[in-house]
Amino acid sequence: MAYEQEASVQIRLITEASELREAVELQQLVWRPDAVSSMQHMRAAILHGGSVIGAFCEEKLVGFCYGFAGYDGNEPYLGSHMMAIHPAYRDLGIGMRLKLEQRLWAMQAGYGTIVWTFDPFESRNAYLNICKLGGVVSTYIPAFYGLDDAGFPTDRFVVEWMLSSDRVVRTVSEGPQPIGDMSDYPRLLLVTCSTDKLLAAKQVPYGDLIGKSHGLRLPVPRNASSLKQSRPDLYQGWQRQVRELSMTAFAKGYQVVACHQSEPEIQDYVLERKR
Repeated sequence: MAYEQEASVQIRLITEASELREAVELQQLVWRPDAVSSMQHMRAAILHGGSVIGAFCEEKLVGFCYGFAGYDGNEPYLGSHMMAIHPAYRDLGIGMRLKLEQRLWAMQAGYGTIVWTFDPFESRNAYLNICKLGGVVSTYIPAFYGLDDAGFPTDRFVVEWMLSSDRVVRTVSEGPQPIGDMSDYPRLLLVTCSTDKLLAAKQVPYGDLIGKSHGLRLPVPRNASSLKQSRPDLYQGWQRQVRELSMTAFAKGYQVVACHQSEPEIQDYVLERKR
């Protein structure tokens, strides 16, 4: 049944106001009200170099991604701002298909890079962005949207998807690439678990590690939303340490190149020095 649903989903550009209104309704279903991009905003973005790409099942919009033109002071890029998938159509590969179509559209439009942000503690998004799409991360923005409803900073990783790079071409054509031996990559946090329950995340002395080791591992909880509710103190301290360690490593020339499940409750980000 899932295969039939996936096969019946068609991916195409959205340009008409009526379908953009459907995209607004889908956002209202998936996201909080203040995160919704209006029809007028998306329409204007399309006019000025952006795109909205939709996933349709029997003419019903079940997913979309939206990007606008950006400029970093040197060259233009596509800023991918929003993706939403209808809850009934998740885990069917629609998000991956939308991103691949966005890549093709961006290349045809003359862009070389797509950039977007995500929460470092959202492990599923991390796997899609880094392992399945081939994006890399070398920028950390604290409190990008201020504080969330629970009072936690909305920290974000910034993904750079270099559309024609060897890494991206290999990844989108062959699938996630082998990570290789990371046994000598030190872990920057010591995580204590007991019967699949996270107890603590303690920072190790990293003065001799960051800048000297070619590779590093930075662990995050795989179910951060549950941890945020059950152990807000642990989540808060973990987030603070990930922020500090990431920003220090990025400032010394590292980038996130992979992530993998190292333990049942833990996912490691793999950082390597840029060549």
